[in-house]
Amino acid sequence: MEQLTKREEEVMNKFWEKGEATVKEIIATYPEPRPSRTAISTFVRFLVDKGFLDHKPAGNNGFIYYPLIEREEYCGNNLKNVVQRYFNNSIRGVISTLVRDRKMSDDEVLELINQVIEGNRQE
Repeated sequence: MEQLTKREEEVMNKFWEKGEATVKEIIATYPEPRPSRTAISTFVRFLVDKGFLDHKPAGNNGFIYYPLIEREEYCGNNLKNVVQRYFNNSIRGVISTLVRDRKMSDDEVLELINQVIEGNRQE
């Protein structure tokens, strides 16, 4: 799965929130000053080319675009890439970093340990 640029991900998040939408509807979700139709259309085209969106005719309104990939799938793929790239494919390394840098509370660590124990029991 290809990585999205920051702007592509921003536009994709709009589709994940709305589901199906036209370019005009996506533009309307932005606060003023809104991005141009050309800018959003360009990012939508990139998302179609990368396989994140598809479209269907919408009468005189152009096309209705819809996500082909769920947000959770994309986020999970990104997380796998981070773990592989920065932690030598080690979940232990990720957790050690989070605990060491105090990004996880003691309660969160205990909850994670319990989830691992439960997961092992179910296997």
